[in-house]
Amino acid sequence: MKNSIRTAEGNNKSAFAVAGHVGVGHVHSHSGFVQDDSAGFIVVAEMMREATGANTRITRVTGEASGKITVETAGGGVGTSFARRGLTPFEIELLARAIGEDAIYNQRLAVKTFGRMYGQGAMEPPVALQGAAALAALDTLRHAAPQHVAVTHEPYPELIDKMAAMRVEFAGHTVSLLLVINGSVGGVGPAEDNEGNTAYGPKAALMRQFEIDKLPTVIVESKAFNPAKADIPEPTYLVRAQKGVDNTALAIALTEAAKAKNLPCLFLDDALPAVENALTAATRQFANRLGELAKKLHDADGALEKVSLTAEIAKLVSEDAGGVTFMSNTVHKEVRSAGIVPGNAAVLSMIVPKCYAEEVKIPLLSEKEAAGYRKIIENALGNQSERKQ
Repeated sequence: MKNSIRTAEGNNKSAFAVAGHVGVGHVHSHSGFVQDDSAGFIVVAEMMREATGANTRITRVTGEASGKITVETAGGGVGTSFARRGLTPFEIELLARAIGEDAIYNQRLAVKTFGRMYGQGAMEPPVALQGAAALAALDTLRHAAPQHVAVTHEPYPELIDKMAAMRVEFAGHTVSLLLVINGSVGGVGPAEDNEGNTAYGPKAALMRQFEIDKLPTVIVESKAFNPAKADIPEPTYLVRAQKGVDNTALAIALTEAAKAKNLPCLFLDDALPAVENALTAATRQFANRLGELAKKLHDADGALEKVSLTAEIAKLVSEDAGGVTFMSNTVHKEVRSAGIVPGNAAVLSMIVPKCYAEEVKIPLLSEKEAAGYRKIIENALGNQSERKQ
């Protein structure tokens, strides 16, 4: 499979699309959900790297007291982000731990550098480092093949969002690749209206340029611990496409491809329902829980009681809030939690067993698991003789 991806030459139209994003700082969610939300970014960026020959190894990381973090790669890429409350001298010193890491594996290197990571403004330096690394990786890909890799230039207000796209020859087809970075300014965590194959602003123009808005699309998603799906013996690939809404033919092809490669895989055709006002209701429920704790704090007298209540508030904000802050309520009505526009797409992700989460706390995608995603996608698309929906 090595060197099997190359840049597409000429004016060949794409037959499929593969999209992957990173939700910068989107580690935790409600009900104990924890994830590596850079998995989609990793898989698509590695495909782009193979086609372009880019070197995404980090060679330099600098930090400033103001909170500015800059990541540079061997391939000439540069990414900059900011930690809202600045950096201590010790945090600046810690940044050197990221040197030598692969910028594509941005959540892994951020967790390795700082030990752990929380979003929603709870732990800004690692989130800012993750954002800077992802931006550096994307910039490296552009730098390696500017004639093939198109990127967005117009900024989204208060976001670090940036996208790249290119056409490659892969699995016997011309395929459009879409790489997406979603994150808030200041390292405060996820804001992911631009995830998946949603089409807003500069991203929409880029998608139209590469026909991604019309193509059967594999949306590559996170490696996650989901307590409701944790009764499994080993990390398992998960394919999702809502029956009657999404591209179930593509989902079935992905599932069959995983089985053909002897990779554990589940297929769910009822896990992405379009429930009216689901995120609005979840947001209000979270706010009510927060309000109940705030009321208890309002009436508290004892120091231990007050610190216990504020600790519970901190836990809610740093974990459960990620399940409601990651997307606008109005966007969620249409595209649901995976950012999947009805019609053309299916989602490929991973779930892990409880024992895995108990040991590592924060899931991190490995090179072997990324290769598994790649094998599934390659086999699925390679077996498609024509566009299916």
